[in-house]
Amino acid sequence: MRFADSVGLRAFAGAFVLAVVAVLSAGCGGGTTSTTTVTCRDPNVCVADEVVLQNAPTGPNTTEIVVDSGPSGGFVLGVTNVPYVSVTVCQPGTSQCATIDHVLLDSGSYGLRVLKSKVASLGLAPVDVAADAASGTPAGTAAECYAFVLGAVWGPLARADVRIADELAPDISIQLIDDGSTKSPSLPANCQSNAQGGLLDSVTQLQANGILGIGMIGVDCGVSCLTSAYPGGYVVYYSCPPSGAACQPAGLPSSTQVRNPVTAFAVNNNGTMVVMPPLPELGAKVARGRLVFGIGTQSNNQLPQSARMYQVQTDPFSANYLYVGLDVAGRAYPQSFIDTGSNALFFSDPGISKTCNVSSGGAGGWYCPTSTWRQSGTLTDMAGMQGSFDLAVGNADTLFTIGAAAFSNLGGDAGQGAETFSIGMPFFYGRTVFTSIWQQRLAENGPWYAF
Repeated sequence: MRFADSVGLRAFAGAFVLAVVAVLSAGCGGGTTSTTTVTCRDPNVCVADEVVLQNAPTGPNTTEIVVDSGPSGGFVLGVTNVPYVSVTVCQPGTSQCATIDHVLLDSGSYGLRVLKSKVASLGLAPVDVAADAASGTPAGTAAECYAFVLGAVWGPLARADVRIADELAPDISIQLIDDGSTKSPSLPANCQSNAQGGLLDSVTQLQANGILGIGMIGVDCGVSCLTSAYPGGYVVYYSCPPSGAACQPAGLPSSTQVRNPVTAFAVNNNGTMVVMPPLPELGAKVARGRLVFGIGTQSNNQLPQSARMYQVQTDPFSANYLYVGLDVAGRAYPQSFIDTGSNALFFSDPGISKTCNVSSGGAGGWYCPTSTWRQSGTLTDMAGMQGSFDLAVGNADTLFTIGAAAFSNLGGDAGQGAETFSIGMPFFYGRTVFTSIWQQRLAENGPWYAF
């Protein structure tokens, strides 16, 4: 996941836009009714003023993705290119549930993380950690410091049933992001020092009510978190004693680590399919698409013959682990990944102007070319399979003054280095993108993207 604040996005709202459309009309394959005029390019892709809709495929293994200005109480100026879904969290085996809207859909992380305040009424059971005399780990309850490219989240683990659409992931570990003014359990110094960009501990900082990680791994840490001897010094899991003593580094078995909910579904558990509509050049106020669970498990999630499959690097000792290669305009980006959690195309190219007025874009800056930068990118997977697609980066100043929330041509430099290209949310518009999950059906020997 990587996203940047769209400072100035709402400052000029209305300067170039039509009236906001709250409801879509019928005629697009099952939408609601209103008097709004809607133009359908085909039976599944419709445009209502600034609202762009893709409402197929449908079925019990699907749910809506919405890209809008963010959750109530979120970033005051609105957000850009952040895809959201709704998730229901329940006490295991009961009907005591809370449905949480505006949960960030992140194909680049693993597991469900929700603000603790959103599920406080459920009284979810904590995940217990047994004492380990050999490592000096005390008995306690599990907590986690989970870091992203920028920022980290801290909070306890809990057991919950997770429901999305008609799919159920029963009794899995999730993380409760501590959004209290006083952290309980207390925040370890190691977590604070590794939270590059700061702690994401509120709806304002997170720009969401939670994060749903549906990436290509089954658990969020795996082998490196089985013991408390963390390589590199960054600690993921902790045991927090009931006495209130300081939390200590701990290892957790895979069965209690935070789990990718998709892998716990009964049938549609081997990956996901994200379907988003194409966007106009100047974006859309709201974009609605579909998240489909499973690949090749139902009639609505079949991999088409026209799709090309790209295998990621599976050698854990490789610097390019879980990456694919991308070449753009004569530059090689061997550590590239496709990610709904990145709200722009993030890459380093000193040839593109970053002289922006509306927003500096945080670490590195948004791109503001005088005319739209257009290039063809060539993706190369670990087996040498290649395929090309078009990329575009518009002027961020122009885009941010439009008042839209969804753009297919937003780009910036996230300070990730010269070898990394985050193929973020702009890439998904107008495409169907599959992400498989390692060790699940069709990806037993390694995960892949397909589009």
